Amino acid sequence: MLGLTAVGAIAGLAIACSFALFMIAATWVMFKLSRTLSITNLFLDDVRKQTIPMMTRFQTTMDHLNHELELVDGIMETGERMASRLNSMTKVAQKVVSSPLVRIIGVGAGVQKAIAPRGGEEESREGFEGSMD
Repeated sequence: MLGLTAVGAIAGLAIACSFALFMIAATWVMFKLSRTLSITNLFLDDVRKQTIPMMTRFQTTMDHLNHELELVDGIMETGERMASRLNSMTKVAQKVVSSPLVRIIGVGAGVQKAIAPRGGEEESREGFEGSMD
C-alpha cells in the first residue's frame, strides 16, 4: 500500500507544480495586460488633452460659419426681392410698350383696309398678273 501513497503523492506534487506554473503564467499575462492598459490610458489622456482645444476651435469656427451663412441668407433674400421687383418692372414696361404698339399696328391695318379699293381688288390682281407676262 505504500506504493499507492507514493504514486498519489507524486501525482499531487505534479498537480501542485502545474498549478504553480499556471499561476506564474497567469501573473505574467496580467502584468503584461496591466502594462498595455497603462500605455493605452496614457495615450487616451494625450488624445483628450489635444481634442478638447480642437473641439473649442471647431465650435468657434462653426459659430463664425453660422454667422456668415446668416449674412449670405440676407444677401440672397435681398437678391430675390430685387429680382422680383425687376420682373414686375419688366412686365409693366412690356405692357406700356406693347399695348400702344399693338394699337398702332391695328389702326394702321384698319387704315390700310379703308384706303384700299374694295371693288377693284380683282382688277388690280389681273393687272398685276398681266404685267408679269
